[in-house]
Amino acid sequence: MHIMANKDKMVPKPTLKLRKIGSKYMIVETSDSCVNLTNVYSLNETAALLWEMLCREDGRTPEELAEELCKTYEVEYERALHDVESQLAEWEKMGLL
Repeated sequence: MHIMANKDKMVPKPTLKLRKIGSKYMIVETSDSCVNLTNVYSLNETAALLWEMLCREDGRTPEELAEELCKTYEVEYERALHDVESQLAEWEKMGLL
């Protein structure tokens, strides 16, 4: 996991990029010369939004991500925080963070 100075902030690996193809969102690994399609991760719209928020500046805390979801969708903060923490744990297991 890549963690910045504030250990609560999560950031994606720098070689991973979010791509939108049609109505689908995918995370792919890139390098200077090519895109590695060995591991492609498909995301729904909400997960893609979370990923984009993680890529901004120097990462986001789960609490900041949950607050952003509440502003975008009609969802209670506790539910949003639970969902964010679950998604981050999954991405961490996959080695994306």
